[in-house]
Amino acid sequence: MKLSQAQLEWIVREVVRRLQASSVGGSQVAVVAARLTIGDRLVTTETLRGKLAGISQVEVATRAVVTPAVVDLLRDRQIILVRGTSN
Repeated sequence: MKLSQAQLEWIVREVVRRLQASSVGGSQVAVVAARLTIGDRLVTTETLRGKLAGISQVEVATRAVVTPAVVDLLRDRQIILVRGTSN
């Protein structure tokens, strides 16, 4: 089953909402989704080297070229690729 970008984003929002609503050991769970924004027109694995620790989303310009290796890397690390910055 292949999910659309909108479906993936909804799932992430729902998981975050549920985690924030739950309590663990009497204290609220705080979830911070760290987003890395890349302004380059070409995004390669070298572009991302050393920048993905703690990142849950990578945002690139709508027209940026993202290499297949980057798509695979992000998928393997369960990081969401978001297109839409106006860079």
